Amino acid sequence: MTERNKTIDKLRGICMLGVLGIHTGSLVLMSVSPNQHLYMLFEILSRYSVPAFFFVSGYGLFCHYKPGTEISYRQFIKKRFQSSGIPYLSWSLFYMVYFTTVVPGCIPWFSPLGLLHILFWGLACYHLYFMIILLWFYAFFPLFQKLLGVIQKYSLKVGFAALFLFQLLFNYWTMHPGITTQQLPIILQDFFTYRLNYLPLHYLFIFMLGGLAAVKEKEFFKTLTGNFKSVSALYVLSIIYICGSYYYYYYQYGYDLISLTNTFQQLSPQGFIYTIASILFFCGFFARKKTENYLTRAVDFISDNSMLVYFAHPFWLSMIERTSHHFGIVMTTKRAAASYIILLGVSLVTSIVLKKISAKIPALNMLLTGRKK
Repeated sequence: MTERNKTIDKLRGICMLGVLGIHTGSLVLMSVSPNQHLYMLFEILSRYSVPAFFFVSGYGLFCHYKPGTEISYRQFIKKRFQSSGIPYLSWSLFYMVYFTTVVPGCIPWFSPLGLLHILFWGLACYHLYFMIILLWFYAFFPLFQKLLGVIQKYSLKVGFAALFLFQLLFNYWTMHPGITTQQLPIILQDFFTYRLNYLPLHYLFIFMLGGLAAVKEKEFFKTLTGNFKSVSALYVLSIIYICGSYYYYYYQYGYDLISLTNTFQQLSPQGFIYTIASILFFCGFFARKKTENYLTRAVDFISDNSMLVYFAHPFWLSMIERTSHHFGIVMTTKRAAASYIILLGVSLVTSIVLKKISAKIPALNMLLTGRKK
C-alpha cells in the first residue's frame, strides 16, 4: 500500500469518528438542558464525515477505473453488489428484526411491498441511506467516469469550478424546493420525499474530487502538503464560518438545536465548504506524517474496523439510550460525552469479535462485509 493510499485510509478512520459524533448528538438532546456547544461539535462539526466517505469511494473507484479505462458493466455491478449490496441487505434485515422486537409494529416489513419500500429507500435504520446512495453512485459510475474524462481533457479548473457552482445550486434547491410532496403525482411522491436517501447528485462534487485525487495523485497530495498552511487557514476559516452561523442563528434568532442541524447540515453552503476544507486538511495532515505515532496508529486501527463499526454502532447507541431510560439515568453533558467514548469502544470490540468469528465462517463474512475472506 502506498503512502498516499495510507492517507486515504486514515481519512476513513477520521470519517468514522465523525459519523459516531453525528449519531451521539441525539443523546445531548436527551438532557434537561442540552449543551449547545457539545451539540454543535457532534451535530455540526462532525457533518464532514458522510460526504468525505464519498470522497474515499470516488478515490477508490477512479484508482481502478481511470477515464478511458473500459468497464465491463455487468461484472462491475456484480462486484459492487457483492461488496456493498449484500452487507446492506444483511444489516437491513438485522435492524428490521431488532427494531420490530423492541418496538413491535414500528417497521411494516412483513408484506412484499412493505419490505421492498424499506430496502429501496434505506429505511431499516437511519444510517443505511448511505449505502443506497453509494449503490446509485456505482450504477451511474460509467457516466461519472466519462464526465471526469471530459473535464480532464478541456480544463480541470473550469470543470471543477462549474461542478462547485452546480453543487451549491442543486443543494440549495433540494433544501428549498418550493413545492410540497402533495403537489406531485403519487408515483413521484416517495422519490421527492426520500431524495436525500438516493440521489448521488447531492455529493457529486465531493465524489469527483476523490476522482481527481486518484487520477492526479502526485499533484494532488503535493499541492496539499506544499501549501499546508493555506489549507489549514481555509480549514480554520470554514470552521469560523459554520460555527459563526450556528451561534448567530442560535442567539440572534432563537433557533432550536434541531432546526440548527437542519439549517447547517452538510448540504448547506456552510456545510459544503466546511466539508471540502475538512477533506483537504485531513488529507494534507496525514500525507505530511512520514512516521507512525500513537495518533496515526489509533486512526489506522479505527479505519481497519470502520466498516463493521459503521454497521453495528446504531445497535449499541440504542442500547445506551434504552439502558439510560430503564435505570432512570438523566443524560448530562458529561454523560453524553462519555457515551461517545463508550459507543466507540463497544463498536470497536464488536468489530473485532465479528472479524474473529467470520474468519472461521466465510459465509458469515460475506453477509457482514461483502468479502470472502
